Amino acid sequence: MKKIFISLVSLLVFTSCVLHSYNFVSNYNNNRISITTNLVDEQKENSPLNYIWIYDKRSKTDNHHSVKILSLTIRIVDSKNKEYLIKNNPDDDGNIFLYKQGVVITDDFKAYIGKVQLDDGTIIDIPLVSFKKNVYVERYSVISDTINAGGRGKEIFNGTVEDYKRQKK
Repeated sequence: MKKIFISLVSLLVFTSCVLHSYNFVSNYNNNRISITTNLVDEQKENSPLNYIWIYDKRSKTDNHHSVKILSLTIRIVDSKNKEYLIKNNPDDDGNIFLYKQGVVITDDFKAYIGKVQLDDGTIIDIPLVSFKKNVYVERYSVISDTINAGGRGKEIFNGTVEDYKRQKK
């Protein structure tokens, strides 16, 4: 019984968990709208892009502002220069669903979205936007997180996947 208890305590003391969270980050900067992405499984490096979301920065939890993508098709160019034309549904409130349309993007890509309209009538023409795959790495430790209950986890890395792989070498 004593050996089992010591083994269990040792396991808790020396065990830590490392969380990897992946997403695509764009180079687009605008004070009215933001562009973000969602992967099918954010904890897997090779998970495909699920959708691109354009949202109005004025939106709050209790006051949503809609965005309408005016272009009927969205052009996506992957890292191997393969081009995809994505059909846009204007009723999707700023969402461009790629994976649902059979488009599998796992590496850096570029997108030409075109014009979007905010619910106040403002039209914004979005130029060609580059997206780079990023990774956020955080370490959790049972003991240190228990002792330091206010500060969970420790950030190890936040940047491009390429930079992370170079750092690990």
